[in-house]
Formats: sequence, structure tokens, C-alpha cells
Amino acid sequence: MSTALAVPITAETILDDLMTTYKVTIPIFIRRKMMCIGCPVVRLHDVREACHEHGVPLDEFLAEVNGVIAEGSAASGGSVS
Repeated sequence: MSTALAVPITAETILDDLMTTYKVTIPIFIRRKMMCIGCPVVRLHDVREACHEHGVPLDEFLAEVNGVIAEGSAASGGSVS
């Protein structure tokens, strides 16, 4: 059972929490070539650190992630995984 994660997702959100709670965000990591999936430090890194490490603009990433979560939530009646 996953715990509710605060939305909107912020720069301080831990990656493991994000990808575990909102699986719909995983394709974003893949598309942006962010090799966070399966990485052993995913439980420690937050969104800001991952974007910095992979050269991804933080604001763009947050907008994309929060947009996908909002779309999924609206389509599924409030729950996204």
C-alpha cells in the first residue's frame, strides 16, 4: 500500500517516493535519459539532485511530472499510480 505523497511534487521530493507512488512518472525519467530507475541512491536523492546530475532543467521536469500526475488523477477519478 503506498502512502500519499504531497502534490505538487517539489524539488525536495525523494525520487523513490515519487516513482513508487506515481508510476506514471517513470516514462519521464526514461525519455529524459535519467538513469534513476533501479539506481541504489534513488532512496536518498531528491528531484533537484537528479535534475542537476543529469543536466535536466528543474522547472521543466517539475512541470512535466506534475502535469502527468494531474492528468492521471483527473482521468482515474483522483488516484494515480
